[in-house]
Amino acid sequence: MTTPQPGAALPAGSPHAIIDVAVAFWKSKALLSAVELGVFEELAAGPATRPDLTRKLGIAGRGAADFLDALVSMGLLERDDTGVYRNSPLADRYLDPRKPATDISGYLSFLNAGFGCWTGLTAALRSGGRLDFSAALAASQAADQGGAGDPKLVDTGAADDTFGEAYAAPDQVTGFLRAMTGYSMGANQALAERYDWSGVRTVADVGCAEGSLLAQVLSRHPHLQGIGFDLPVVGTGFDAHLKRVGLADRARFAGGDFLTGPLPVADAIVMGHVLHDWDLDTKKMLIGKAYDALPRGGRLLIYESLIDDDRRERTTGLLISLNVSTVSAGGLGYTGAECGDWMRAAGFRDIAVSHLDGPEYLVAGVK
Repeated sequence: MTTPQPGAALPAGSPHAIIDVAVAFWKSKALLSAVELGVFEELAAGPATRPDLTRKLGIAGRGAADFLDALVSMGLLERDDTGVYRNSPLADRYLDPRKPATDISGYLSFLNAGFGCWTGLTAALRSGGRLDFSAALAASQAADQGGAGDPKLVDTGAADDTFGEAYAAPDQVTGFLRAMTGYSMGANQALAERYDWSGVRTVADVGCAEGSLLAQVLSRHPHLQGIGFDLPVVGTGFDAHLKRVGLADRARFAGGDFLTGPLPVADAIVMGHVLHDWDLDTKKMLIGKAYDALPRGGRLLIYESLIDDDRRERTTGLLISLNVSTVSAGGLGYTGAECGDWMRAAGFRDIAVSHLDGPEYLVAGVK
């Protein structure tokens, strides 16, 4: 009998193909707890042995070896023959808060805070209601403190003020903006690196958060000027981030509400991870507003973790759509073909769908 090598493919028909999916939350929670405990931030300051690391992080020795070595096995940490741990190159780039241009730890902190939200999935599917996200966060925090209670379900017809809740307090604004930067990092980098920005002078990012997209694009294309468009409360965070990355002189913030007012005029308008939050009529309305704001020949760039047209293969896109539909009144994911149809109906031509990064795809059209 031979012993399977680590990482070897599972035999056809192995029950572990199912079990591995069932226990995938172990991996995610180990990563999210590592961010919460400050593992990567501590190691960004320098390598450390396990005793030193557990002391600095304030964690008990029990379980520490398995916890840290699990992170090694996932490619997030490295451990040398003397037992010294350091961040892997991947963690060094994306999980170091000192690197605001590439840090995604804010998004992981956001996911960790809402980890308990999906414990209400079964009830939401049975009732057709949606999870009250703010109540789900409170339930998660209560559970961490020894409390009880499942995430609260609300009727799908109830008012949905997800962004109002996210921006209710200054510390929540900062946390939410950092989360959106992390969520969009891969797509923003790919869009900056691979899209042909020649012929574009001004680009407006609609739903800009703290301006990660513009930071990536403007840094690689010095001929561009940027406009960040979002709710007025976002402006301070946007200005601070663009200043941190040295691009404050090439981008300005425009406060507004795209549900009630027009979009800023620019040669190209980007909507990244925006449309999935809204119902079909609102999706079409926003695409129409983009058409109105663009000059002839202007470009609309929409990116999302798209569902594949046959709805069979892109698990991430389907699960993001399920997540959004579970916590919002009308949000829903969509396919590239559906988005293309909405854009054509608004008057756009030359619709093209292309891959950006991981599960992220771009749908582009010209006025």
